Amino acid sequence: MRLRRALLLSAFATLIAPGVALAQDTPTPQPPGIEAPGLEAPGLEAEDQIVFAGSVTVPRGQRVGEVVVFSGRVTVNGVVAGDVVVLEGPVTVTGQVNGSVIAADGAVRLAESARVGGDVFASDPVLARPGARVGGETRSGVRFSFEGPLVALGKLLGPIAVSVSVLLVGLALLYLAPRAADAIAEAMASAPLASVAWGLLVVIAVPVAAVALIISVLGLPLGLALFLSFGLWWLVGLTWAAWCAGRGLVRAPRGRVSAFLAGWAILAAIGLVPILNAALWTLAPPLGVGAMLVAAWRSRQGGGRRGRHRSRTRVSPDDAIEAGIA
Repeated sequence: MRLRRALLLSAFATLIAPGVALAQDTPTPQPPGIEAPGLEAPGLEAEDQIVFAGSVTVPRGQRVGEVVVFSGRVTVNGVVAGDVVVLEGPVTVTGQVNGSVIAADGAVRLAESARVGGDVFASDPVLARPGARVGGETRSGVRFSFEGPLVALGKLLGPIAVSVSVLLVGLALLYLAPRAADAIAEAMASAPLASVAWGLLVVIAVPVAAVALIISVLGLPLGLALFLSFGLWWLVGLTWAAWCAGRGLVRAPRGRVSAFLAGWAILAAIGLVPILNAALWTLAPPLGVGAMLVAAWRSRQGGGRRGRHRSRTRVSPDDAIEAGIA
C-alpha cells in the first residue's frame, strides 16, 4: 500500500503540487524554531519537495513533507515526514524517513543512523550499513515497469484481435448474404469431406498459381493480388467455419445471429488457449472456404445437394389448359 501511494504521488506530482521546481541544488531554508530532526515549530507545516531535474538535500535539523524527484539525487540528513520517491537517480539516507524510500532507477544507501518507517525498494542494490533500521520490507532489483502486464496483454492481443475481426466480418456477411450463409451451413453439414477437399485444394493451388503468375511477369498484378487477398480469404474462411459450428448447435428456424454468436464464442474461447488456437486458425479457414465453394457449386447447378439439376415437374396438357398456361 505504501509503495502504491508513493508511486501515485510521483505520477500526479505535477497536478497536486502548488509549485514545482525545475532544478534544486540547494536545500530549502530551514523554518525558524527547528533545531533538531523530528522537531517542528508550532503552526508550520512541512513542505513537499518536488523536482523535475536536479538534486534535493534535506539538511540535518530540517523537516520536509514528501520528496519526489524525477531525475536527480536525494540526500536525507534531516527528517522526511512522507515518502522519498526518485524515478531516476540514487537516494542516500543518514537521517529519518517516516514513509517509504523508492528508487525506481538507482541505488539506495542507508547509513548507520538511517531510520526508515516504511519500505525500501530500489532497482539497483540497497546498501544498508550496520545499525540502519527499516520498519518495512527491503528489496533490491525491483522492476518498476508495466513490462509484465504488457507481455501478458501482448499474448492475448492477437487472439482478441482475431475474435473481434471474425465477429465483425460474420455479422456483415449475415446481413449481406443471409441465404448464402444458410447454403454454406447446409453444405458443411451434408458434405464435410467435399468441403475439406476443396478447402485444401484452394490452400495449395492459390499460392502456386500466384507464384506462377508472378514469374510469368505478364501476370504479375494478378499474382500480387492473389497473395494480398490470401489474408482476406483466411478471415472469411475462419468466419464461415465459426458460423457452421454455431448453426450446428443452434439449428433453424432459430435466428442466424444467435447461431453465429454461439460458434463465435467457441472460436474465441479456443483462440485464448496456446497451441490449440494455432491449430484452429490453421485448419478452420480451409474448411470454411471449402464449404463456401461447395455451396457456390450447388447454387450454380440448381441447388441439388450433389450438384445435380433438380428434376422438373411436368404438367399434363389438361392441367395446363385448366390453369390457363397452355
